[in-house]
Amino acid sequence: DVPLLGINRGRLGFLTDIPADSVETHLADILDGHYFEGERFLLFCQVLRDGQNIMEHDAINEVIIQKWNIAKLIELETYVNQALVHNQRADGMIVATPTGSTAYALSGGGPILHPALDALVLVPICPHSLSNRPIVIAGNSIVEIIVGTPEIDHARLSCDGEIICELLAGDRVRIQKKDKHVRLIHPANHNHFNTLRSKLHWG
Repeated sequence: DVPLLGINRGRLGFLTDIPADSVETHLADILDGHYFEGERFLLFCQVLRDGQNIMEHDAINEVIIQKWNIAKLIELETYVNQALVHNQRADGMIVATPTGSTAYALSGGGPILHPALDALVLVPICPHSLSNRPIVIAGNSIVEIIVGTPEIDHARLSCDGEIICELLAGDRVRIQKKDKHVRLIHPANHNHFNTLRSKLHWG
Protein backbone atom coordinates (compact mmCIF):
# COMPACT_ATOMS: atom_id res chain seq x y z
CA ASP A 1 0.00 0.00 0.00
CA VAL A 2 3.00 2.30 -0.49
CA PRO A 3 2.39 4.89 -3.27
CA LEU A 4 4.91 4.66 -6.11
CA LEU A 5 6.38 7.50 -8.14
CA GLY A 6 7.93 6.71 -11.53
CA ILE A 7 11.08 8.42 -12.83
CA ASN A 8 11.78 8.05 -16.55
CA ARG A 9 15.44 7.25 -17.27
CA GLY A 10 15.19 7.11 -21.05
CA ARG A 11 12.83 4.30 -22.11
CA LEU A 12 9.19 4.40 -23.23
CA GLY A 13 7.82 4.17 -19.68
CA PHE A 14 4.05 4.71 -19.59
CA LEU A 15 4.15 4.70 -15.78
CA THR A 16 7.12 7.04 -15.48
CA ASP A 17 5.90 10.61 -15.98
CA ILE A 18 8.85 12.50 -14.51
CA PRO A 19 12.00 13.01 -16.62
CA ALA A 20 15.24 12.21 -14.81
CA ASP A 21 16.57 15.74 -15.41
CA SER A 22 13.66 17.42 -13.58
CA VAL A 23 13.15 15.19 -10.56
CA GLU A 24 13.79 17.89 -7.96
CA THR A 25 11.21 20.31 -9.40
CA HIS A 26 8.48 17.69 -9.72
CA LEU A 27 9.30 16.10 -6.38
CA ALA A 28 8.99 19.41 -4.56
CA ASP A 29 5.49 19.92 -6.00
CA ILE A 30 4.47 16.38 -5.09
CA LEU A 31 5.74 16.69 -1.51
CA ASP A 32 3.69 19.90 -1.27
CA GLY A 33 0.60 17.83 -2.06
CA HIS A 34 0.22 18.74 -5.74
CA TYR A 35 -0.18 15.36 -7.38
CA PHE A 36 -2.68 12.92 -8.88
CA GLU A 37 -3.01 9.43 -7.43
CA GLY A 38 -4.36 6.46 -9.34
CA GLU A 39 -4.82 2.76 -8.66
CA ARG A 40 -3.91 -0.12 -10.95
CA PHE A 41 -4.96 -3.69 -10.32
CA LEU A 42 -2.63 -6.67 -10.39
CA LEU A 43 -2.93 -10.18 -11.74
CA PHE A 44 -2.51 -13.33 -9.67
CA CYS A 45 -1.63 -16.53 -11.49
CA GLN A 46 -1.25 -20.15 -10.48
CA VAL A 47 0.03 -23.23 -12.27
CA LEU A 48 -1.95 -26.36 -11.47
CA ARG A 49 -0.32 -29.69 -12.32
CA ASP A 50 -2.26 -32.91 -11.70
CA GLY A 51 -4.62 -30.89 -9.50
CA GLN A 52 -1.80 -29.54 -7.33
CA ASN A 53 -0.79 -25.88 -7.12
CA ILE A 54 2.93 -25.87 -8.00
CA MET A 55 3.52 -22.12 -8.46
CA GLU A 56 2.00 -18.71 -7.71
CA HIS A 57 3.04 -15.28 -8.96
CA ASP A 58 1.78 -11.70 -9.38
CA ALA A 59 2.00 -9.35 -12.37
CA ILE A 60 1.12 -5.73 -13.03
CA ASN A 61 1.40 -5.88 -16.83
CA GLU A 62 0.77 -9.36 -18.14
CA VAL A 63 0.99 -13.10 -17.76
CA ILE A 64 2.35 -14.85 -20.86
CA ILE A 65 2.40 -18.45 -21.99
CA GLN A 66 4.90 -18.70 -24.81
CA LYS A 67 6.76 -21.23 -26.91
CA TRP A 68 10.33 -21.99 -25.94
CA ASN A 69 13.33 -23.52 -27.71
CA ILE A 70 11.27 -24.51 -30.75
CA ALA A 71 10.22 -23.18 -34.14
CA LYS A 72 6.85 -24.98 -33.87
CA LEU A 73 3.59 -23.58 -32.53
CA ILE A 74 2.30 -24.61 -29.12
CA GLU A 75 -1.23 -25.85 -28.44
CA LEU A 76 -3.42 -23.99 -25.96
CA GLU A 77 -7.00 -24.35 -24.75
CA THR A 78 -8.50 -21.19 -23.24
CA TYR A 79 -11.46 -20.86 -20.86
CA VAL A 80 -13.09 -17.77 -19.34
CA ASN A 81 -15.21 -18.51 -16.25
CA GLN A 82 -15.13 -22.20 -17.27
CA ALA A 83 -16.58 -21.45 -20.72
CA LEU A 84 -14.42 -22.59 -23.63
CA VAL A 85 -13.15 -19.65 -25.69
CA HIS A 86 -10.99 -21.52 -28.20
CA ASN A 87 -8.46 -24.22 -28.94
CA GLN A 88 -5.55 -22.73 -30.80
CA ARG A 89 -2.08 -23.27 -32.12
CA ALA A 90 0.07 -20.16 -31.70
CA ASP A 91 3.35 -18.80 -30.43
CA GLY A 92 1.56 -18.15 -27.15
CA MET A 93 -1.04 -16.11 -25.30
CA ILE A 94 -0.87 -12.79 -23.43
CA VAL A 95 -3.31 -12.02 -20.61
CA ALA A 96 -2.89 -8.32 -19.84
CA THR A 97 -4.27 -5.68 -17.48
CA PRO A 98 -5.12 -2.16 -18.68
CA THR A 99 -1.63 -1.21 -17.48
CA GLY A 100 -0.10 -3.98 -19.59
CA SER A 101 -2.23 -3.13 -22.63
CA THR A 102 0.44 -0.60 -23.66
CA ALA A 103 3.26 -3.14 -23.24
CA TYR A 104 3.74 -6.51 -24.98
CA ALA A 105 -0.01 -6.81 -25.66
CA LEU A 106 0.13 -3.64 -27.78
CA SER A 107 3.05 -5.02 -29.77
CA GLY A 108 1.00 -8.17 -30.33
CA GLY A 109 -1.86 -6.20 -31.90
CA GLY A 110 -4.02 -5.79 -28.79
CA PRO A 111 -6.12 -2.72 -27.99
CA ILE A 112 -5.15 0.04 -25.58
CA LEU A 113 -7.35 -0.16 -22.46
CA HIS A 114 -7.94 2.96 -20.40
CA PRO A 115 -6.43 2.43 -16.92
CA ALA A 116 -9.79 3.12 -15.24
CA LEU A 117 -11.38 0.10 -16.96
CA ASP A 118 -12.07 -3.06 -14.97
CA ALA A 119 -11.09 -5.34 -17.83
CA LEU A 120 -8.55 -7.82 -19.12
CA VAL A 121 -7.39 -8.43 -22.67
CA LEU A 122 -6.47 -11.81 -24.16
CA VAL A 123 -3.99 -11.42 -27.02
CA PRO A 124 -2.88 -14.48 -29.00
CA ILE A 125 0.72 -14.33 -30.19
CA CYS A 126 0.97 -15.12 -33.91
CA PRO A 127 -2.01 -17.53 -33.99
CA HIS A 128 -2.20 -20.04 -36.82
CA SER A 129 -5.84 -19.08 -37.38
CA LEU A 130 -5.90 -15.53 -38.77
CA SER A 131 -9.42 -14.98 -37.41
CA ASN A 132 -8.23 -15.48 -33.82
CA ARG A 133 -8.20 -11.87 -32.59
CA PRO A 134 -7.66 -10.17 -29.20
CA ILE A 135 -10.64 -10.29 -26.84
CA VAL A 136 -11.50 -7.87 -24.02
CA ILE A 137 -13.25 -9.48 -21.03
CA ALA A 138 -14.51 -8.39 -17.62
CA GLY A 139 -11.83 -7.71 -15.03
CA ASN A 140 -13.31 -10.15 -12.51
CA SER A 141 -13.10 -13.06 -14.96
CA ILE A 142 -11.12 -16.20 -14.21
CA VAL A 143 -8.98 -17.18 -17.17
CA GLU A 144 -7.69 -20.74 -17.46
CA ILE A 145 -5.30 -21.87 -20.16
CA ILE A 146 -4.45 -25.54 -20.57
CA VAL A 147 -1.21 -26.51 -22.30
CA GLY A 148 -1.68 -29.22 -24.91
CA THR A 149 1.86 -29.36 -26.25
CA PRO A 150 3.23 -32.82 -25.33
CA GLU A 151 6.96 -32.11 -25.64
CA ILE A 152 8.99 -31.07 -22.59
CA ASP A 153 10.55 -27.57 -22.54
CA HIS A 154 8.36 -26.32 -25.39
CA ALA A 155 6.26 -23.86 -23.35
CA ARG A 156 7.05 -21.52 -20.47
CA LEU A 157 5.22 -19.07 -18.26
CA SER A 158 6.42 -15.50 -17.69
CA CYS A 159 5.07 -12.62 -15.59
CA ASP A 160 6.08 -9.06 -16.51
CA GLY A 161 8.96 -10.40 -18.60
CA GLU A 162 10.36 -12.68 -15.89
CA ILE A 163 10.42 -16.38 -16.73
CA ILE A 164 8.63 -18.20 -13.92
CA CYS A 165 8.52 -21.87 -14.86
CA GLU A 166 8.49 -24.50 -17.57
CA LEU A 167 5.04 -25.78 -18.52
CA LEU A 168 4.18 -29.41 -19.20
CA ALA A 169 1.35 -30.98 -21.16
CA GLY A 170 -1.86 -30.80 -19.14
CA ASP A 171 -0.71 -27.88 -16.95
CA ARG A 172 -3.53 -25.46 -16.21
CA VAL A 173 -2.58 -21.79 -15.81
CA ARG A 174 -5.23 -19.93 -13.81
CA ILE A 175 -5.19 -16.12 -13.98
CA GLN A 176 -7.41 -13.68 -12.09
CA LYS A 177 -7.40 -10.25 -10.53
CA LYS A 178 -5.42 -9.98 -7.30
CA ASP A 179 -7.23 -8.65 -4.23
CA LYS A 180 -4.74 -5.77 -3.82
CA HIS A 181 -3.94 -2.71 -5.96
CA VAL A 182 -0.83 -0.70 -6.75
CA ARG A 183 -0.98 3.02 -5.88
CA LEU A 184 0.70 5.30 -8.41
CA ILE A 185 1.52 8.99 -7.99
CA HIS A 186 1.62 11.30 -11.01
CA PRO A 187 2.25 15.03 -11.41
CA ALA A 188 -0.87 17.15 -10.90
CA ASN A 189 -1.21 17.82 -14.64
CA HIS A 190 -1.16 14.11 -15.53
CA ASN A 191 -3.46 13.14 -18.40
CA HIS A 192 -3.56 9.63 -19.83
CA PHE A 193 -4.23 10.78 -23.39
CA ASN A 194 -1.36 13.28 -23.24
CA THR A 195 0.86 10.38 -22.23
CA LEU A 196 -0.33 8.27 -25.15
CA ARG A 197 0.24 11.09 -27.61
CA SER A 198 3.73 11.70 -26.27
CA LYS A 199 4.89 8.10 -25.93
CA LEU A 200 3.34 6.79 -29.16
CA HIS A 201 4.06 9.91 -31.23
CA TRP A 202 0.47 10.50 -32.23
CA GLY A 203 -0.29 13.71 -34.13
